[in-house]
Amino acid sequence: MKVVLSKRHEQANCCWCEKERECVTVTFSDGFIKQGSLCWKCLQTAYKVRSLHSGQASSEPESSQA
Repeated sequence: MKVVLSKRHEQANCCWCEKERECVTVTFSDGFIKQGSLCWKCLQTAYKVRSLHSGQASSEPESSQA
């Protein structure tokens, strides 16, 4: 997973917590968030959530047909 930070904003509405804070424009390579403004705290949370979700998807056993 790749995360691109493209712009810093002194004041913007965070798309995660919906508060006006210092934010960055973020794009996750897997399409989780595209060009969204996130504050630093929510960026960390979003990265952790996406990392956990990616890890669970790869650790799920494949269904076997009997």
